[in-house]
Amino acid sequence: MDRLQISRSQLYTRALAEFVARHADDRVEAAMNAVVAEVGPAVDEFTREAARKTLRRVEW
Repeated sequence: MDRLQISRSQLYTRALAEFVARHADDRVEAAMNAVVAEVGPAVDEFTREAARKTLRRVEW
């Protein structure tokens, strides 16, 4: 902690925030997998085109 020049509580806060950030995606992925399992992986043309348009607007 001395090396990082932060308090113990700041270290715990940072560690917890990083842990939550790393594992939050796991819940999102699990939820998406559950939806796909329920409705199936088939994609109709409307959904395909909507996804294409959405991805064009998203900056990667």
